[in-house]
Amino acid sequence: MIGDIMDAEKIIDSLTSKFPEAISDTNTESERRISAYADADNIVEICQYLKDELQFGHLCSETAVDLIQKNEIDVVYHIGSYDHPVVLTLKAKLPRDKPQIESVVPVYWNANWYERETYELFGVQYKNHPDLRNLVLPDELLGDWPLRKDYEGFPQNTAKNLV
Repeated sequence: MIGDIMDAEKIIDSLTSKFPEAISDTNTESERRISAYADADNIVEICQYLKDELQFGHLCSETAVDLIQKNEIDVVYHIGSYDHPVVLTLKAKLPRDKPQIESVVPVYWNANWYERETYELFGVQYKNHPDLRNLVLPDELLGDWPLRKDYEGFPQNTAKNLV
């Protein structure tokens, strides 16, 4: 498929064909925006396939969403392509009490910073991350996970603690 310009439907079809048990809840939001859930255990393999076979060579962002009502945390990847005008939102569900997922740094080098930030702010543990240490929070806030919805004072309206 290298060199081919793919549309949203072809990308979704390729993903679900390659990973029938690991890709779910696919959605074509528009001709340029698609989304899917990925099994957390397959995230590195899926990202490698996206990069190598479907030309999704740019991790635009990686963060998390605290779904306190469902007792889960979703890790959210926005992945773009320089070869076709489609952005993929890929999500992986993790248990809120022990959110762990494999690091995608071996696939997308810039995940390093995103994963460190998500670790600090949400408590997501990235297995095999090359340098999982604090990035933005002062030492006294480490382990508090200030973007979780049960954090005292969530949402914070000022950045006084971060300056």
